Amino acid sequence: MNLKYLMPSYSLLPPLRMALLASAVVLPLSPLPMAATPAEAAPGSCWSLLQSKFGPQIEKSVNEADPCKKLPGVDHKDKFEVKSLDVCDGPNGGVQINAHAEMACKSHGVLKTTIKGELDASMTVDVGACHITDLHLGINGPIGELISSVGGLQELARGFAQAKISEICGK
Repeated sequence: MNLKYLMPSYSLLPPLRMALLASAVVLPLSPLPMAATPAEAAPGSCWSLLQSKFGPQIEKSVNEADPCKKLPGVDHKDKFEVKSLDVCDGPNGGVQINAHAEMACKSHGVLKTTIKGELDASMTVDVGACHITDLHLGINGPIGELISSVGGLQELARGFAQAKISEICGK
């Protein structure tokens, strides 16, 4: 399905497709390092998915996710809470998705510990081509240091997100 002809270049995607696109970014990409430098969107050109009718489903999906179990030295999540998930008009008629989350991972091993951090993610999608044109991720705090010790995840994350977006677009 070619989305270019389903929407004017000045508008956002239909709400359901947009919620799916945003969810494809936040959930699988959450534990990945990179300096976050989200692109700037014009004031007033964003809307919150968390405050939309899709908010409860997004929150449920986030609550079921456990990004910590893939990290070395921790057993499970203590907290993974998306504080904001916004969809904005992006450059060249695209769409930008920005997310901010707090996370904490726990270990119940010999050394019982909790490590915390914050996630900032920004992704720009060319809606007509159904293609990621820009992606920035950043995790700060002790958990960011742990995650940065795991290499090669940036490419994996971008590939996974692109596959999900292609699936949503019917490609």
